[in-house]
Formats: sequence, structure tokens, C-alpha cells
Amino acid sequence: MFWYENPFWYGIFFILIPIWSSAHFYIIHRLLHFTFLYKTVHNLHHRNVSPGPWSGISMHPIEHILYFSTVVIHFVVPSSPIHVLFHFYQQGLNPAFSHSGFDSIVIKDKKRLKAGDFFHQLHHRYFNCNYGTIEMPWDRFFGTFNDGTKK
Repeated sequence: MFWYENPFWYGIFFILIPIWSSAHFYIIHRLLHFTFLYKTVHNLHHRNVSPGPWSGISMHPIEHILYFSTVVIHFVVPSSPIHVLFHFYQQGLNPAFSHSGFDSIVIKDKKRLKAGDFFHQLHHRYFNCNYGTIEMPWDRFFGTFNDGTKK
């Protein structure tokens, strides 16, 4: 019996995949902001100064390879095909939310549903901040967090 056939570990892997994916994204995104990679690859994505849902996955082919390379972990760590599909779905769909242009659905002046994030909008506006995802504290840990306030 493989470890991923155990119901406990099978479930835990659904928690570990987003953590791994977020760490991978932070590292790759920081690399893409080095001058050479930015000028040749990542600037295509940053042409979207006011991004919308479709701009999240609007990237240079090399950036796509780097972005989706997070799933290579499944060649190293044995996992179920369901985990692999979950990982691909997460990678393919999350950029639409982080580039949606809003962070929640407001009804009668009250936030009713979290749906996107303003966090990455700030990255497109200020460039040298918020490289990671809002769910994980990588930017706070590495000192690249910006909450949009003047300080």
C-alpha cells in the first residue's frame, strides 16, 4: 500500500498542494523579475497594468513552462491522478481570480463573498511587491508585502 492510498494522507495532500504551489509561484515569480527574464519573458504579462481575469494566464510561452512546472513534483512524490488534476485545475483557474480586478462580491455595502484579491493588483501597479499569493505569507516573510497603504 502506497502512502497516498491512506485516507489521511490522501486528504492532507489536498492541503499540501496549494502550499507547495504557492511557494513555487513565489520563487518563480521573483526570478521572472530579474532584469534578463523580465525584459525577455515576463514583461508581456506586465503589460496588463489594470489586469482582468484573462490577463492572469496571458504569458510568454517560457513563463507558462515555468508557471506550470509546479506539477513536476508529482514525478518525484507519488500521488493520485486526482491530486494531479486538482493541481492542474488550481494552476489554471487561480490566475483568473488573482487578476479579476476586485477582491469580493459586495451586496448592500457588505462583503458577501471572497472572489479574487486586490493583493496581486498592487503587484501590477507597483511592480516590486506582492510576488506570491495572498493565502501564504511568503511576501511578509521576505519583506515584499504591500497592503496598498502609504506606509
